[in-house]
Amino acid sequence: MRINWLLPGAFLSLIAFVVSGCGPSLHYTVPEDLLKRLPKSSRRSVFQAETVVTIAIDRKGAIKRTVDNTEREIDRTLEKIKKAEKEQARASSSKKAQYDLEIEMLEAKVDYLHKVIDHQDIKMKLAQWELVLAKAQFELAKVRLVKRHSIAFSGDEEDFVQQVNDIKADVEDLRKEVAEADAELKVEEQKWLAAKKRYYSSIGESSKGWWTEQ
Repeated sequence: MRINWLLPGAFLSLIAFVVSGCGPSLHYTVPEDLLKRLPKSSRRSVFQAETVVTIAIDRKGAIKRTVDNTEREIDRTLEKIKKAEKEQARASSSKKAQYDLEIEMLEAKVDYLHKVIDHQDIKMKLAQWELVLAKAQFELAKVRLVKRHSIAFSGDEEDFVQQVNDIKADVEDLRKEVAEADAELKVEEQKWLAAKKRYYSSIGESSKGWWTEQ
């Protein structure tokens, strides 16, 4: 697939890294050699489409960072659970119930963080398709440029238009899935916050205090 006629080498490497694997791809593309026959000034008309590709790549990177950070937070929280369980085993009877609430809060947080990762996985799938959509729109912009300058090309512009429309439909379906996942994530978050409030209330913290991360 050739979508790189305007892109510098480093950026091309980034695209190759981000879209490698068995993800969605394009059926219709414009050969680079056709665009090289056009004056550079005429290529500026597709800069906006190229920028959308860059934004889509950045979005995927941000999701990956969120997943990495969440996984590290899960590990930290699991360590806190182990520590609380050890301290509970040595605690007096009157303190054990308080440790129960702390462990309940931490376990609810782990459940919530796992749901965050599930949510990000769905968002990553959407971001992958949004990237392909951006590339399809880039290809459409290029084929229109080629046709406008009467460069011989056997490709049919309508095929490129249909390609964009088909991917748009898939993207819209995925956006609905993400919206549903948003609602599920909110439910899990509320469970965690409720457990958090119970714990901080048990140790006499103010309403401000129980929002503080441990």
